[in-house]
Amino acid sequence: MAFEGLMDDLKEFCGYLLGVAFCLMAIALCAAAWVGLEDQFGWRLALGGVALSLLIRINFPLIVGLYLYASNVWGWGMPESITFALPGFLLFMPSIAVEVFGTLVSVAARR
Repeated sequence: MAFEGLMDDLKEFCGYLLGVAFCLMAIALCAAAWVGLEDQFGWRLALGGVALSLLIRINFPLIVGLYLYASNVWGWGMPESITFALPGFLLFMPSIAVEVFGTLVSVAARR
């Protein structure tokens, strides 16, 4: 019985740890997208794109910003830039994050 409680606590801790890691990765990707959008379109449109993504959950500007960051700032080719932008697409999808966090932290919701 005590082992099950320990496993539930460990599963809950891993879920919180994954949540913090996702948040840190999202901040880093937002910063990279900001630099890519600002380099291509200027700071006003970069601010608008990041605000759209964070407030309204329209993730397209950040994906474009990540692509532009890899291609314009780092000078990568198209395939490498698209590959760099794909994890941002998966990370910024709110439904994916909700499913992952719901699976790992569902123990806390049942208490």
